Amino acid sequence: MADNWRTDGTQVVVINLPEGDTKKMQRVTLRLPEQQLKMIDMLVEYGEFPSASEAIRTAIRDLIDQRSEKLVGRMQLFEKAQEQSKNVDTFLRLKEEQ
Repeated sequence: MADNWRTDGTQVVVINLPEGDTKKMQRVTLRLPEQQLKMIDMLVEYGEFPSASEAIRTAIRDLIDQRSEKLVGRMQLFEKAQEQSKNVDTFLRLKEEQ
């Protein structure tokens, strides 16, 4: 991994991410600051992950899980606001008809 360093202190890392529920992987290229990549390498070296790719996949899955929960909450609030807006519209329409 250490052979792909760039002059700006980042390294090109290629990881394979699962696509949906299938076992197919897509190749993704990203640039990481040197310190972050060193930390990933340490996690691999100490046996936390079998590879840097697996560490990054796990981090991405965790992020998606975390953000998905927040997104679901926002969507529920939005749906509730839409329903309340419909109720207000109905109330105003009925009031005008009187």
